[in-house]
Amino acid sequence: LAPPLRSFPPPPPPPLHPRPRPRRYRLSLLNAHVRAPARLRPSYGYGHGHGYGHGYGCYGSSSRPPLPPPKSAAEDSVPEAEALLLDSIGYSRFDAGDFVILEKLGEIGFGEDAPTTVFVGGGSTIRLYAARLNPQRAAYESGDQASQTLVLREHTGSAKELGVREWASYHHMGLDSFQPAPRNSDPLGFGAVVGAFVTQTVGEEDDEEALSVWTVTRLADLDKDALSIASEMARRGFPPPKVAGVFRSIAGGATKALLSTHQAGLAHGGIDCSAVAVTRGDITNDNEMRAIASGLANFGYAARLGVEKETQARPFLTAAKLAAAAGRRGLDRDSVLAGVVARREDMRRLGVALTEILLACFGVDDLRWALDGSAASSSSSPSGVSRTLGQLFPLESGKEAWLAFKAKARASAGGAGPLAGFCEVLDAEDGAGWEFVELLLGMDAGSNPLLQLTRAEGHRFINS
Repeated sequence: LAPPLRSFPPPPPPPLHPRPRPRRYRLSLLNAHVRAPARLRPSYGYGHGHGYGHGYGCYGSSSRPPLPPPKSAAEDSVPEAEALLLDSIGYSRFDAGDFVILEKLGEIGFGEDAPTTVFVGGGSTIRLYAARLNPQRAAYESGDQASQTLVLREHTGSAKELGVREWASYHHMGLDSFQPAPRNSDPLGFGAVVGAFVTQTVGEEDDEEALSVWTVTRLADLDKDALSIASEMARRGFPPPKVAGVFRSIAGGATKALLSTHQAGLAHGGIDCSAVAVTRGDITNDNEMRAIASGLANFGYAARLGVEKETQARPFLTAAKLAAAAGRRGLDRDSVLAGVVARREDMRRLGVALTEILLACFGVDDLRWALDGSAASSSSSPSGVSRTLGQLFPLESGKEAWLAFKAKARASAGGAGPLAGFCEVLDAEDGAGWEFVELLLGMDAGSNPLLQLTRAEGHRFINS
């Protein structure tokens, strides 16, 4: 007789290989490599370039990325916030090991008094380092990409969410094709962000491990915000006609960029003078002045429009959170109204920023003439102009506040002096400048922000 059949258990499944945790490094500033973490997702390229990354990317480009590997038990143990960071940053064309740090440039701190749209935890910082591509990575770049000095921005603590949202905004809007060196094919209307990556560091003072999010920008763009250009024009004493040409270019580029952002389903959330970036040209000569172009930068507070839950908006904020920061609370369950309020707040903040920039073009830093009653006792200063303008033009205040400001500015100009130049720029072409800014600042609770922003984008003041 044949022996009885024996049943055997099925063979075990092949082991899943968990991604190891990021390698730690101790940062020394001069000529130090930023070591790449081992737990980075591949740089798949998304059709805009090669995802070369020293073993962490796949060489080649594709219109669709391959499916990600299945999660392992080790990955499930990773805190959700850390996994979100890695997943959000994983498709940058550059990795940490691609750069050599030259020196530390400075540090931006956040605290309870920081003038931010949404609170960033105290103790969070953004550290700025000058860097270049390392020789091995530069060998795969054409032209003078290797000689470009870049800025690595290390976002620590709660500020790392700003870095995640900034890169996610660029990726969402299809603006992730910037190169280390400027090119004519660069996307228009937005400050250049070259890439992003995640590292895990060991601090110099203690051995506490922490994840950091890094974004990569260009050193040449570090101080090319519109307010710096405006202050330089005031120092050189530019006449109103010259100021008008530059200001119209700046206002037009920023307005078009904001319309593109809203049409892409995002609200900027953090517009101020530092977010209005000059992307091309400068004021060194007439040819460069005619070539000036501007746009928006600093998308760390971007919100996803049309969604209610934070899980749906990730890694972005929700529009309801931006609306609450602007004073309209209780919109968590009304994503449509929250999106309308977030758009209006973006437009209001852009109008305030452009007004401050034009005032700075003529060195106007005292706004006591625009204040009434007890508020007039608090003299404005260069650092307080933005806050004063924000108080003058609250959200959904309508046209009356802007018309009152216009009347006071004209009455205080007196036909000469810095304020007269400000009025002359806005008075040109039968007050076209006043009309344009009114479209941004003069909205009330019934205004359609998308329609009004479209009208502003096509206004004759920025298109003539």
